[in-house]
Amino acid sequence: MRSADLSGVQQAFSLALFEPETVPQALALFKGDAGLNERRLALYRGNQIANWGKTLAAAYPVIQALVGEEFFEGLAREYGKAYPSKIGDLNYFGAHFSEFLAGFTHVADYPYFPDVAALEWAVHRAHYAANAQALPIERFAQLAPEALDRAHLALHPACTLFASRWALTDIWFAHQTKSEHALPERIDMPSFALVTRPHWKVSVLALTASAYAALSSLSQGQPLGAALDAALDVEENFDFGAHLQQWLQSGVLVDLQFS
Repeated sequence: MRSADLSGVQQAFSLALFEPETVPQALALFKGDAGLNERRLALYRGNQIANWGKTLAAAYPVIQALVGEEFFEGLAREYGKAYPSKIGDLNYFGAHFSEFLAGFTHVADYPYFPDVAALEWAVHRAHYAANAQALPIERFAQLAPEALDRAHLALHPACTLFASRWALTDIWFAHQTKSEHALPERIDMPSFALVTRPHWKVSVLALTASAYAALSSLSQGQPLGAALDAALDVEENFDFGAHLQQWLQSGVLVDLQFS
């Protein structure tokens, strides 16, 4: 079979998986019993849709819990059609789910879904982020105040910062195993969060607006003095020492340099 012929058959086969009305055209290219070929194609399509559902459910358990398993299966099917996997690693399959939800009319009444999905994707990808040695708190004990002011601190590769107009962290925590958090009474409340991975286990830290401002500044390459100023602009009584200790214990900071 020439490569051009093979390409045509592959395209017809792929199209039949996504658009059942094109099945007759695809079956006309196959040899053997037409009925058996049709059943095999249907089985292949069913396995593909099932794999989409399992893969997305593994990355987006909170969205699945919010919409229910049956509706989530429909979401997975429509998402797979809109964003078919382009690489063999299914761990990347859900990369565009937040974008998909933002434009999917059937969930338009739940505008916080895309932000929840974005947080879940950051949690999912944090499992596969590069490792880095967390900074020990002793590194700061011997530094003079002027040195701290010039210090540049890098965030762990697994870290992702989030700012949302929705009660994102409360929604996420309420759906964790054995969680005692209840769903928030109001969804339209701003929230800030940090995904991190201390000791190889991914976690989500709820942040204040001031802590988010400080970490955002650090993540943009600003020195610690500028990050502290950013936090104080938001909260006059920002407790830098307490937050620094939490960040170090959570493995958020991994490098220390001076400008």
